Amino acid sequence: MKNKRRLAFYGLIALSIITLIIFVRNYPISSFDLYVTEEIQELKRGNFPSFITFISLFGNSVVGPLSVLFASLFFVLARRQREARYILVVLITDLLNLLIKLLVNRPRPTVEDAIIMLKFNQSGFPSGHVVHYVVFFGFLLTVMIVDKKIPWFCRIIIGVSSVVLILTISISRIYLGAHWATDVFGAYLFGIFYLGILLTFYLKIPEGGPKLIQK
Repeated sequence: MKNKRRLAFYGLIALSIITLIIFVRNYPISSFDLYVTEEIQELKRGNFPSFITFISLFGNSVVGPLSVLFASLFFVLARRQREARYILVVLITDLLNLLIKLLVNRPRPTVEDAIIMLKFNQSGFPSGHVVHYVVFFGFLLTVMIVDKKIPWFCRIIIGVSSVVLILTISISRIYLGAHWATDVFGAYLFGIFYLGILLTFYLKIPEGGPKLIQK
């Protein structure tokens, strides 16, 4: 029964992704995207612009891969070789996301439609930052929840930080004019799909691989 529910869950996400791809291909600039961008880019109080720019730091082309490698090294030093190997899968999902971008080839926002604070040559759908954050920080959050041997203060700090980054990266990418809202929404779907597969193996397959039942 659990396997059927899991398959149904992945099937629903896959169907949602396909539907969204069809939508963005037919409507590269929708009234919904324009409205969300306009509303978010009006938020300019206090240190908000600086904070929201900082949020995107962990997903750029240099800091993103380095943060994954650093986290893997951290797990190695903490004698958690299994987690060190699993978190490297994030780099594979980043590459898969680049391939999807090339296939969909959706234009990013332009100066005619939004305030552009960052410029990119790659297509926009889905947001690579959001996919990276969901898979990378989602995996870190899961480890902090299930591994009770990690000191409680580390679990709280890393866990809360992961949740904040996963939630705020969506606002950051739209605010900076790097993506449309539908780019972000699609990235959450892809990220959840990738993370779900990663966690299925991580949580179901024990250290050393599956055990053979001896009769």
